[in-house]
Amino acid sequence: MNNIGFYRDSKNYLSIQNIDVESLVMKHGSPLYIYDAGLIKHTYLNLEKAIKAINGKVHYAVKANDSLGIIKLLSKLGCGADVVSLGELKKCIKVGMKPEKIIFSGVGKDKHEIEYAISKGIQQLNIESVEELEDLIKISNHLKKNINVAIRVNLDIQANTHEKISTGDETSKFGISLTEIPQVYKVICNANYLNPYGLAVHIGSQIFDMKLLKKTYHELKKLASSLIKMGFKVNNLDLGGGFGVDYRKFKIQNFKPIEEMLKKLFLGTNFNICFEPGRSLVADAGILVTKVIREKKTITKNFLIVDAGMNDFIRPTLYNTYHRIEPILKDISRKQFFYDIVGPICETGDFFGLNQKIQKTSKNEFLAIMSTGAYGRVMSSNYNTRPNIAEILIHNETDYLLKKKQSISDLINQDLNPEI
Repeated sequence: MNNIGFYRDSKNYLSIQNIDVESLVMKHGSPLYIYDAGLIKHTYLNLEKAIKAINGKVHYAVKANDSLGIIKLLSKLGCGADVVSLGELKKCIKVGMKPEKIIFSGVGKDKHEIEYAISKGIQQLNIESVEELEDLIKISNHLKKNINVAIRVNLDIQANTHEKISTGDETSKFGISLTEIPQVYKVICNANYLNPYGLAVHIGSQIFDMKLLKKTYHELKKLASSLIKMGFKVNNLDLGGGFGVDYRKFKIQNFKPIEEMLKKLFLGTNFNICFEPGRSLVADAGILVTKVIREKKTITKNFLIVDAGMNDFIRPTLYNTYHRIEPILKDISRKQFFYDIVGPICETGDFFGLNQKIQKTSKNEFLAIMSTGAYGRVMSSNYNTRPNIAEILIHNETDYLLKKKQSISDLINQDLNPEI
């Protein structure tokens, strides 16, 4: 297998690991999510290599794509996990990931989730408020079991990204403010069953500015050093994720700039460093294939109405994001047109691409929405009573079903029909 990711074969069909995508859709149906295990592995190993000099560890942010097959693939490569719910935690354990490689983040962990995390002996639990710490002390005292605790710090840093994925400024719900950290750390140290594990930070997603990441990491390092001078033990720094993905063109993730920056900041220090990337590991490794139901022309617009909807992939309308859209069969003899690629949902926001230049496309032909491996199927819904679609993983030139296509009967039967 010489090609990494999705490519054109000799007949100009979009392909993956010597398999043309159209044959996969004919087998599994449309719409269909397809993931490339080879590219996920390649990207993970590149990141692992980039942080090797500082002995960094990777914990995959499961929220990006929670399919068991992808979690298992990364776990077998040595990757840990960052989870934000009991469901994600149980998925990681189900595929055989060791609990001591799992970090539990998030602002809203409830009593049951905290109890389960403590009982399993996870690597660390990141607290995000004084109130959460109070709950954690009560629960750990009741269970009489230890738990490693890190504090997620709100450094009040603007991430310069979409407002809905910016998490590091003082107005966000995430983290504990800088001024509160010494007192909170002291409370952790004095608690019976809490082990002070370190500090964590995550200022947002889709960050391309190395200077911004450097500032964030430097500020966390400075805070850790000040706590150490106060007599506290701070061994671990969780630097979060947020590495950006260029959705306008595919290119292998280049972690070299991050590697050089990290060496300057942390080489020779005694901190254990970890990261929580999600999107950067899996986004480019996935596509959403959809069939054209019909072409529609108006006085002002050309539309391609497809069988996928915003319930299957909500990113374009939720974040106003751009995704490349390509025909499965590229035919250079056809004329190019500007199309709005839209779904069947009864919302104006049900679109995947606006005014995108694509070859003349007709009914029953297939399109691929590129770089949908992250925050795709995992954010889907049954809006308009539409069943969830299938996901497959291509690994060593073999297709594996990750999630079955939901039938309309299954969907309807989830509802109870009361005697009223």
